[in-house]
Order: sequence, then C-alpha cells, then structure tokens
Amino acid sequence: MEIYTGLIMEYLIERATNINPKDDLEKLLKSKKNLRVKLGVDPTAPDVTLGWYAILRMLRKFQDYGHTAVLILGEFTAQVGDPSGKSETRKVMGENEIDDNAKGVLPIIKNILNENNLEIVSNKDWLSQLTIQDMMELASKTTLAQMMERDDFSKRFGDNSPISLLEFFYPLYQGYDSVAVKADIEIGGNDQLWNLMLGREIQKSYDLLPQIAITFPLLVGTDGSKKMSQSLNNYISISDSPENIFGKIMSIPDEIMWDYFTMLTDFDISEIDNFRKNVNTGKTNPFDYKKMLGKLIITEIYDENSALVAESTFENITINKNLPENMPETNIDDEIDVHLPNFLTENELTKSNSEARRLIESGSVKIDDQKVDLLDINSSDLIGKTLQVGKRKFLKINKK
Repeated sequence: MEIYTGLIMEYLIERATNINPKDDLEKLLKSKKNLRVKLGVDPTAPDVTLGWYAILRMLRKFQDYGHTAVLILGEFTAQVGDPSGKSETRKVMGENEIDDNAKGVLPIIKNILNENNLEIVSNKDWLSQLTIQDMMELASKTTLAQMMERDDFSKRFGDNSPISLLEFFYPLYQGYDSVAVKADIEIGGNDQLWNLMLGREIQKSYDLLPQIAITFPLLVGTDGSKKMSQSLNNYISISDSPENIFGKIMSIPDEIMWDYFTMLTDFDISEIDNFRKNVNTGKTNPFDYKKMLGKLIITEIYDENSALVAESTFENITINKNLPENMPETNIDDEIDVHLPNFLTENELTKSNSEARRLIESGSVKIDDQKVDLLDINSSDLIGKTLQVGKRKFLKINKK
C-alpha cells in the first residue's frame, strides 16, 4: 500500500491536542516508512461509544494513508484498571466479565477499522507471561517521584485518598505494550498523555526508538459536563439505532458539538470555526448544525438513507409531536400483573431493571403521554396503548 505523508500530517496537526515530539513525527512520515500505530482499548464495558469511535476513527485515518494499525485489546490491563482521570481506586474486574466485554466490542471494532493493514492482539499474551524478575526490571524503569507527577495521583495523595500499588503498574504495563508491539506511534485521548510519554521512556530502556505520542480531544457526554462514559450513562452507542443516535446528538449542549465536528467529521478546522462563528453571531441556528452533525455521523456508521430517516423521525416526534410510523409492538395477556421495570428491559426499552426503575422515578416513562410512577401495573392498563421511554423509545402494546 502506498504511503501518503503530507495529508495525514495536516489532518493530525489540525485535530491533535498533543504531538510529542512533532519534529520526530515529521521525520518519520517523510521517511515513507510503514509506521506501526498503536491504540490500546481496555474492554471494561460491552459497548462502543462515540467517544471510543472518535479515537478508532483517527486510527483508521492512519490506515487510510498506508500505515499499520496495531490495536491492543487490554484484556490484562483491564484487570488492573486505568487510573487516568480517576479520583478513587478502581474496582478490579474479573476475567469472565472482561472476556464477555471483549466478545461484545471486538466485532464492532473490526467493522470500524480497515481489514488489510490491521493487527489485533491481546496484551494478556505477553503481560501474563512476565516473571517476577521481569516485573522487577519493569518496575525499575520509573520512580515514585515520576508517578506522583501525574495530576490524578498527586491530587488523590493530597486529598488523602487511597492509591493502590497495583495502579502504579498500569502505565508500566501500557508502556511495555509499546515494547511488545514495537510501536512507532501511540494515539489516545487527552487523559492518556502521561501514559504515552512514559511509554517512550520504557521503550528507550529496552533499546527501542521511542514512540511518538499523539492525543486527541475527549468527547464530553450527553450531560454536557463529563467525559463520555458507559459507567456514567452519558454515552451514545454506535450500535444504537440511527434514530436514537440522532436524537441523542440533538440533545447535546451547543458548545460541545464543536469537538464532535472535529473528531467525527472530515471538515477542515477552519470550516468548523466558521460554523461556530455563524452560531455566535446569530447568523445560523445551532439546531441546524446539530442536524448536519447527526446526519454525517449516521451516514458514516450506517448509510445516507438511515440518516435521512433518523432526521425525519426526530422532526416527526420532537417537532410535530407525532408518534413514529414504524413503532415496535408486543402482545401481552389480559388481566395479568406486569412488573414494569422487567417489562421495559425485556422489550429492550432499557438496559437493566435498575435503569428502568430510575427512569420511572424520574418521570421519563409514559403511557399514552401520561407519566407513570408505578412499578407494578395491570396489563389491562397497557393493552391498546403506547409505552414511551424518554423522548425516542416507543412500544405499542396489543392484546395477545
């Protein structure tokens, strides 16, 4: 595959928040070498969010320009838990949960990346083989003082919050991953810069050329304040229906959509700046740019027709206050007791009974547009009616 240099450099400079060291990256790209570009993904959750997709999309850009993507599935590091940005010790995950998550996300990730110049490996293959002697050698590559330079560690230490010794090993393991795969470049979100820079030092200590560290903006979730995360339930899943993806994008605060444009579209940054200027001067309604954003994202993940249908459905429900035309339906027996949280989960309107209860308590569940606050209800009060969860999920209930 032919290697293209100038275009990928321009694309990266526009979007990356850190390229360290930039001069070395320019030299590498000009060398026309097929670069090994590493991205580590810990399967700590069973879904792929738009936040994950944004970074995977950057990895795919390197592939498009002729380089090799090395995706590391962090099946070993997920057991430790990345302390980046964490204010407390993270719960250690079990192998079975990690395996289940990996089986869920791997097919999705494979579908995002190009197949031809892709390597997918698990760091369990080498990290689980390290001997005590190997661990001692790895631990000698850094100092406690260096570890405490991390903002999250220093803040937790200052707040007298516990920091387990295991957490100190996470960045060491991540750096050793770069040794194992001989990474030329490692990419990640902004919260990964310290880990990526430590990886450079660890590679040097194993007599390898140090990788270039490139980080990108982290997408803020639908709450408008915190990093998109499945644990915070403020995420947009790329496996969700086009209608739900579109609706959630329309719900994000205006100010955070510019990072979405940066990371999830191919507009030049100058064009995105013009969009922002048009909104700030009142020339264009931000609503119009969000619709454009939603359609572009769905077109890339699904197709153009799905994007048009999603936009039409959103306008029909939200603006015109009409019910969706192709609403899912279910049949239930008459005169039976229905435990509503379980019913919502079984019909895929919620992901869990606990989420269902929370939505019911917050007034987000309606029957024929009337809020319902009961957890148990007779089926006769459901049959022939429409159950609604949030703004975009509907279910028509018929008699069996």
